[in-house]
Amino acid sequence: MRRAFWVGLHRWAGLAMAGFLVIVAVTGSVLAFREEIDARLNPELLTVAARDAPTLDPLELRERAAALYPGARIDDAPLDVEPGRSYMARVWTKGEGEAGPLIFLYLDPYTGERLGTRIWGVVSFDRRDLLLFLYRLHYTLALPAFTGSIGGTLLGVTALIWTIDCFVAFYLTLPPRRRDRSKASDAAKSWWDRWRPAWRIKFAGGAYRVNFDIHRAFGLWTWAMLLVFAWSGVGFNLDAVYRPTMKALFGFADVPALPARAEPLEAPLLDWRAARAVGRRLLDQQAQKEGFVIEREALLSLDRSRGVYALVARSSPEIAANTRAMVVFDADSGALRAATWPGDSVEKAGNSIGRWLARLHTASVFGLPMKILVCVLGFAICALSVTGVYIWWKKKRARTFGRGRAEKREAEGAQR
Repeated sequence: MRRAFWVGLHRWAGLAMAGFLVIVAVTGSVLAFREEIDARLNPELLTVAARDAPTLDPLELRERAAALYPGARIDDAPLDVEPGRSYMARVWTKGEGEAGPLIFLYLDPYTGERLGTRIWGVVSFDRRDLLLFLYRLHYTLALPAFTGSIGGTLLGVTALIWTIDCFVAFYLTLPPRRRDRSKASDAAKSWWDRWRPAWRIKFAGGAYRVNFDIHRAFGLWTWAMLLVFAWSGVGFNLDAVYRPTMKALFGFADVPALPARAEPLEAPLLDWRAARAVGRRLLDQQAQKEGFVIEREALLSLDRSRGVYALVARSSPEIAANTRAMVVFDADSGALRAATWPGDSVEKAGNSIGRWLARLHTASVFGLPMKILVCVLGFAICALSVTGVYIWWKKKRARTFGRGRAEKREAEGAQR
C-alpha cells in the first residue's frame, strides 16, 4: 500500500511537470552553448576583426552608447573588454510615462562604431532574436510582461515538485522487500543483485518494457545532476522556499539589504570615471586587508533606487566557486556601504553550495565537457518525460481495456 502511494504520487507529479520539463530541457540543451551559437548566428553583432591596437576605455564606450540614446539610462558598464568581441551596453529607454523597452546595443570596442541592436522581450525566431527568446522561454516561459513574474513562479513550483519527485523516483527504483523467501534462487540474491537490473535497459523486450527500462535507468544514471537542476531551479525562481531551506540545512548568510531612497537618484555627484576610481581604491583596501588578489575588473553598476555604485572584479583564490570581489559605495560621497570577497567569513555553506549549483546549472564551470554534459542531460530529461507519459498512457489503456472486458462478462452473465 505504501509503495502504491508513492507510485501514484510519482505518476501524477510527472504528468503535471512533463510539458514544463520538455520546454526547459530542450531550451537548456541549446543554451549550454549559447555563446558559441549566438556568435555563429550573429557574427556582425558579437564579433569584430582582431586588430593590432588597444580597445577603447570601457567607460568611453559607455559614453558613446549614451550619446546614441539621449535621455535613456545605461546603469551598468562592463569593464572586461575582450579583443575580437563587441562591447554590449544595456540601454533602458523611456516610454510615455513609463519605462520603454530594454535595448542591447553592440559597439565596436576599437572604434566605438554602432554595430547593431537587439530588443529584450521580442518573440521572434529570427536569427538575431532567437537566443534571447530561448533564454526567456527557459527562465520565464516567455510570458508577456503584463503577467508579471507568473512564468518564473510556475517554473519555480515545477522545480520544487521535481526536487521532491527526485527522491520519490529514486525510492521506487529500489528493490521491494521480499515477502516470499521460499525460492532458494531468490533467497540467494543479494540486495544489489536485485537492484542491478534497474540500471540496465533490456532492448530485447517489447515497446512498453524498453520504455520502462529507459525511464528507470536514465533516471538513475543522471539522478545527481537531475537533483542539481531541480533544486537550482527552485533557487532561481522560488526564493521564498529556497532560502529558508538552505538556511535550515546548511546555514545561509543573507546579504544585508541596503535601504531604498525615497526617490531614485537621477544625477549622482560621482560621475562614472570618478566612481571607478573610488571603487578601485576601496577594492585595493579590501584586498590588502583580507588577503586576496584582484585579477581584473568586471563590472561597474549604478543602483539608482538605493543611490549606490558597485564595482565587481574577478579575484583569486577561487573559494567554493566564488571568484568575485565586490564593493558597494555611496554614489554621492563614495563611502563604503558593503563588501564581499572570496572566503568571506560571513558566508555559510549554503551560500557556497548555492553558487556551485548555479554554475553547474548554467554550465559555467569545467569548460567544454560541462557544456556537453548539460546539453546531453537536456535530451535525457526529455526522454524521461516522454517515456513517463507513455508508461502512464499504456497502463491507462490496459486498465480501460480490463474494465471493458469485465463489464462485457458481467453483461453476458446477466443475459444467461
